[in-house]
Amino acid sequence: MICAVSLNPAVDKYLRLPQLDRGRHQQAAEVVTSAGGKAINAAGVMRVLGEAVLVVGFFGGYTGDYLLAELAREDIRVAPVRVTADTRTAFVLVEDDGTETEIVEPGAPVGGEALAALRAALRRLTDEVQVVVLSGSVPPGCPDAIYNDLIADVARPGRAILLDTSRQWLRAALARNGAGPRLRAIKPNRAEAEELLHARLEAPGDFAAALARLRDCGVELPLISNGAGGLYALGGDGAVRAFAPQVPRVNSVGSGDAALGGFAVGLARNLPFADCLRLAAACGTANVLTKECAQVRPDDVARLLPRIEIERV
Repeated sequence: MICAVSLNPAVDKYLRLPQLDRGRHQQAAEVVTSAGGKAINAAGVMRVLGEAVLVVGFFGGYTGDYLLAELAREDIRVAPVRVTADTRTAFVLVEDDGTETEIVEPGAPVGGEALAALRAALRRLTDEVQVVVLSGSVPPGCPDAIYNDLIADVARPGRAILLDTSRQWLRAALARNGAGPRLRAIKPNRAEAEELLHARLEAPGDFAAALARLRDCGVELPLISNGAGGLYALGGDGAVRAFAPQVPRVNSVGSGDAALGGFAVGLARNLPFADCLRLAAACGTANVLTKECAQVRPDDVARLLPRIEIERV
């Protein structure tokens, strides 16, 4: 089983319109609503791939009820920590020329009692949970080092912990990673890695150097996603890039989350590192073909998987 921890879930609203004209009244040509937030995105992909998934997170109000209903419909188990305020909403505006604009609410504040309840739920995880995915932004009311506490709560011998966050939360986790339980993997995207490392990542060698710096922070298998440019990773045999053939883009938002879900499934199945990367790249690419954020079709993943190439960097 895989556990996904969602501190800041969201209801995703996909709005397609010919062109965004600022300051003018516009009507969307199409609206698609789905369960979202990075951890829930990854959880949906993991479930589609056939894994048993448990989501632990904060849910509040009518939007929280909607998310819980959607997760039940997807046959994903949930250990919800209820909060008073409504779960946030995130908007993805997609224009006909492919431009994507994301507008996200910060999330409602979380009090100490709710945070204690979530940590207690994580400490009760059974040994059948082989992989824990900690993913997403952090709502107001949580300390910047919250992921350090959660990592300590879920750490067990043989259990893989994956972290996908950014900004101060990622910096805090990496600052302490060497002094506590070791992270199996992190997966910032290119922009997040550049901000974290204060370095431009352009040539393949830049990504290799960045991955080496992340490993020096105590991460066993660092990853950096680069959109259509592929997924860079550092394993025991050095830095590599996994990439897929070009596909028609419908909506690329959430592709990094889909890739993380695929990688987590590979680890849960004890696949070789290269096969984990292939599955991650196939899931990230399959997401581009769907209107929903970070939702993939099994047939797309199966069709793309043998077409994923891996090259040394």
